[in-house]
Amino acid sequence: MEIIHKNIKRKRKWYAVFFKFCKKHKLFTYIPIAILTLSAYNLRIKNEGLVERIARLETINEALVSNMILYNRNFETFPMPIFQKLKRGDYFIAQYFNPAYVKLMGHNFGYNRYKYIGKTDYDYLPKSVADVYRNYDISVAFTGIPMKMKVAIKDSIGKPIKVEVMKWRHIRERDTLVYGMIILGSPMQL
Repeated sequence: MEIIHKNIKRKRKWYAVFFKFCKKHKLFTYIPIAILTLSAYNLRIKNEGLVERIARLETINEALVSNMILYNRNFETFPMPIFQKLKRGDYFIAQYFNPAYVKLMGHNFGYNRYKYIGKTDYDYLPKSVADVYRNYDISVAFTGIPMKMKVAIKDSIGKPIKVEVMKWRHIRERDTLVYGMIILGSPMQL
């Protein structure tokens, strides 16, 4: 027992000397500050690397969007509203809108087609409407059979319009593309 008590006393004495030394030289203050300074420096370096990477990705994204416009240049002067979606998993990502589509439906995305490219219907339409569009897109993507559907859309002043939307599928390499063309009808009677 005495040996255990001597060891405990020695350890307490050593701790007391250590804490006195640390307190005298303010090590409890300076060591955490040094650790925080080093970690902040490392985080800043990582952040700068991420900022550079984001800038590169944004540049690549802009190039891809402009290439998508070039790829679909045949539709640029087409008078009917045309859109294109790319199937990724269970979602259909907007890839292209011709100027006629932007003129008709641009109020949903600020008349800037580049703002909506890369997003899904769920990003700017109510969930119930986006679910209907997704179901039609899935049907066309899996069967490959062109399809016409009647839907009601809202124009820029919120007035409902009956339209027919014709959708068809195009497979390019391993990508499934769903194209759509809006055929305008008469204003809905409420």
